[in-house]
Amino acid sequence: MKKKTNRKAPQLPSHRIKKAESRTSFFESNYVIYTLLGFVVLFIIIARANMLSFPLERDEGEYAYMGKLILDGHVPYTIAYNMKYPGTYYMYAGIMAVFGKTVTGIHLGLLTVVVASVFLMFLISRHFVSKISAVIAAASFGIIGTSHGLLGQAAHATHFVTFFALLGIYFLLQTYKNEKYKALKYLLSGVFFSFAFISKQSGLFFVFFGYTVIIIKDFMLKPLRIPWKNLLFFTTGFITPVFLMFLTLLLSGLLEKFWFWTFTYLSIYGAQVQAFEIFDIFKQEISSIMVGFSSKGYVVLWVIALIGILIIFKTKKTKEKQMILYLFLFSFLTVIPGFYFRNHYFITMLPVIALLIGLFFDYFNQLFLEKFKNHSIFIFVSFLVFLIVAGHGVNANKDYLFNINKEIICKKLYTINPFVESMQIGKYIKQNSTQEDKIAIFGSEPQILFYADRYSATGYLYTYSLMENNSYANSMQMEMIKEIEQNKPKFFVFVNIGISWLQRNNSDLTIFTWAEDYIKKHYKIVGFMDISPDKIAPLKFQFDDFSESQGQTIFLFERRE
Repeated sequence: MKKKTNRKAPQLPSHRIKKAESRTSFFESNYVIYTLLGFVVLFIIIARANMLSFPLERDEGEYAYMGKLILDGHVPYTIAYNMKYPGTYYMYAGIMAVFGKTVTGIHLGLLTVVVASVFLMFLISRHFVSKISAVIAAASFGIIGTSHGLLGQAAHATHFVTFFALLGIYFLLQTYKNEKYKALKYLLSGVFFSFAFISKQSGLFFVFFGYTVIIIKDFMLKPLRIPWKNLLFFTTGFITPVFLMFLTLLLSGLLEKFWFWTFTYLSIYGAQVQAFEIFDIFKQEISSIMVGFSSKGYVVLWVIALIGILIIFKTKKTKEKQMILYLFLFSFLTVIPGFYFRNHYFITMLPVIALLIGLFFDYFNQLFLEKFKNHSIFIFVSFLVFLIVAGHGVNANKDYLFNINKEIICKKLYTINPFVESMQIGKYIKQNSTQEDKIAIFGSEPQILFYADRYSATGYLYTYSLMENNSYANSMQMEMIKEIEQNKPKFFVFVNIGISWLQRNNSDLTIFTWAEDYIKKHYKIVGFMDISPDKIAPLKFQFDDFSESQGQTIFLFERRE
């Protein structure tokens, strides 16, 4: 009879060689480490505190409006709908319930999520690199995350995907440390990865990352054996929130509507980019991330991260660090769906980018650690190099981060998009209507609904889908027309801006013909804005100025008595 042996789970790599463990550097003392981490968090708080009043852009406007509806008791997809899963809507609802239904409240919620993510980044990095390098990784995550190249000031869904993915990774890594509560750790990891998926569909790739790690980890321990038990707990954690989401929608009678927008229409939307366009779009967006405002930004840190991939193969324990490669692969996959490669999509890559930057500096620190008895000076130098590189990025972003007038910066960043002007329109509507009055936004500017604190007369928060060349465009237009006519909105905001519609050469223009006739019959003009790419447009009430219109105009109509 064979004697049983207790086999420990494979441990994650230690960054220190045994002979150096007794020579703890001054820069690796807990006092110094947590002081430095505190300064990192303080910088992020200061930078983001300066951006709390930054005007909402379209996605934020959508999430904020949907969050308001949830707080008012409406299940998503009831009176407003879009192709995104509801996770971010509920995050906004929670944030606004805690911090208030204001722009500042929303960005305070984002600040809280980002700070929590920075701490998680430090804890996760400690499994792979030294303490000082973990601080560098956490700092890289937080600092690059404020970049205008990533539109870091905006509370996009990708911030929440990243936060929940970090929680999932953290609990997954805990299974490497010891066997205690292992089932619970797998369960919690699955739950948080599920939240990442529900926040945005691309978060599903982090779930695949979890499955890959579990299978490979157990395969290393017991070759040719599938870890059914561990996979079961992880899968249970993942499925439970998804099941509850579908059950809620089913009981609310909204499953069909949800399915159309998040599966049927999404499959059409995700197939619009042609193969020959993919590389050009990718190149353009990468350039935007690296260069923004004609400055170098954080390009050096991004390059260091790419070098970090090569360093994985240079380390002595490459196999044990393959997890970083898996994370890089699946993080990159979160950016790909639809091949739009928009700036903020790359936020989901920040954890692995930050980890690779930490690995880069850790690698050179270890070289000095092995060769010199007093290596503290080299650790100091490497940290100083990081500060210089990161400081270059901060300096390139200084106007964006620290300019007091966020409306000017917003206009400079978003040009023809009327995000600053939306506040004026929303304020006017709020002051000249009641809570019972509804408004129609004829264009893709849902942030106006949030500023006005009024319900939309239609569930269509964006009009892009109406201009697309697909079999649903006309029926969508008819549905939007029907909703507006039934609800008789007090104000009709006609957004005559190309970027708010993205009209194509062969777009169905039925809804424009209807709008012209409908407005003439039922509305009178009360204001307009000529939107400029380089200055904030005022809301005008003198209608003899129409002859000076630049063509990019927002018209505000009020229903006749």
